[in-house]
Amino acid sequence: MRRLMLLLALPLVACGAPEPESAPIPASTSFARTPEDCSELAITALEVQPGVANLFGTHAELLPKGQFVRVRIAITNTGNRVHDTRSEDYQLVDTAAAGHRMSIDAMRVKRQLSDLEIGAGNRLELDLWYDLPVGAIPRELRDTVCASTIAFPGR
Repeated sequence: MRRLMLLLALPLVACGAPEPESAPIPASTSFARTPEDCSELAITALEVQPGVANLFGTHAELLPKGQFVRVRIAITNTGNRVHDTRSEDYQLVDTAAAGHRMSIDAMRVKRQLSDLEIGAGNRLELDLWYDLPVGAIPRELRDTVCASTIAFPGR
């Protein structure tokens, strides 16, 4: 019986199914946040969690070079059109005034978005992950595109 099933399935495998035609991939455009994006996106830091010793995700575990810092933010689109932003545009500034870029590895392990599109009147919350040296104390976020700062809660 097994041989009969194989013989019946063989012509189907040999012929193969025709491949569906795929749509052409659009050319990528460079990201550029406009002054209108800056004026209509309200960013609020909701929570700061320094000293995270390791991260666990669905498919990976990650140890920091120093300490992980999680910053939970809310981005509210106060305008009437869709606005774009990127999580990598927000640097963490410590008490020594040093700026730290977001940890791409930590963001991937925690499956956080990098390119964000926020609809009119919508609010989006996400975690930004940073890998700071041991002993560094987070002070605020700096929006590198809009040249503004986002204060942490309680400061």
